[in-house]
Amino acid sequence: MTIGDFIHTLASQLEAIYDKNEARSISRFFICDELNLTTTQMFVCMDYEPDENTLGKLSEKSIRLINGEPVQYVTGIAYFHGLRFKVDSNVLIPRQETEMLVDAVCESLRPKSAPVTILDIGTGSGCIAVCLNKFLPEAKVFAIDISEKALEIAKYNAKINQADVSFAKYDILSKDKFPFDQKFDIIVSNPPYVRNSEKAMMHKNVTDYEPSLALYVDDSDPLLFYRNILQFIARHQPEHNTTIFFEINEYLGEEMIQLCRSFGYNAKIINDLNGKSRFIKAISHNADWLR
Repeated sequence: MTIGDFIHTLASQLEAIYDKNEARSISRFFICDELNLTTTQMFVCMDYEPDENTLGKLSEKSIRLINGEPVQYVTGIAYFHGLRFKVDSNVLIPRQETEMLVDAVCESLRPKSAPVTILDIGTGSGCIAVCLNKFLPEAKVFAIDISEKALEIAKYNAKINQADVSFAKYDILSKDKFPFDQKFDIIVSNPPYVRNSEKAMMHKNVTDYEPSLALYVDDSDPLLFYRNILQFIARHQPEHNTTIFFEINEYLGEEMIQLCRSFGYNAKIINDLNGKSRFIKAISHNADWLR
């Protein structure tokens, strides 16, 4: 069987759970990562026949794809903002939309020359914190997560991407002593925001495989994490001018605006590439230097 035959066969099998284009894209991504090929090399090698041992390993792993497991978990690799990250079921798979969150932070600092301190709350794979350090090398970047396993992955990703990020375990819903003494100019977070009632609208490769701890909140209090983050800022650095960047539930934009205002922030919604309310930028009333 050639590489081209394998991709075609796998894509046909994946069409049972994905649309045709996504099934083909997943198949190609899988082959490229498993055989360490670039996209160009893959197309050049379509008529190449791997040995039986290699084909056996590919077939064995592809069963996980056919069962609905995300390709990033099967290969153990995800790409975010051009960087390569290790992922497994202990962390969310980095989304392309979240790259805009990184872009928004970088854009807000582009005209500024003073070094800043940044905190990433709920870092997961570390993709946001690592990218911010790579793109803003003068910034001091810190990151926290409640999951020890997620932090292990985040630290590994910082290492392989040669990023200087300080990590610590911390539950933002607690009022325990915070592990860092620094005050933060920017706080960024992509916390759990999918309401339990919205699970039915999501694909099984998310609901069956990605960590619930990082995804879902109870319908009775969908802004739980945002409120606690704002309370944390009020406790930890009440006199410090802070700019906040949140990824949010697209259906709760106005509620988020009101929540931020109740804590003394000027807030605005930033739409994603599909025009959905995806991010919030909230600025302390006195933080004119970051407007």
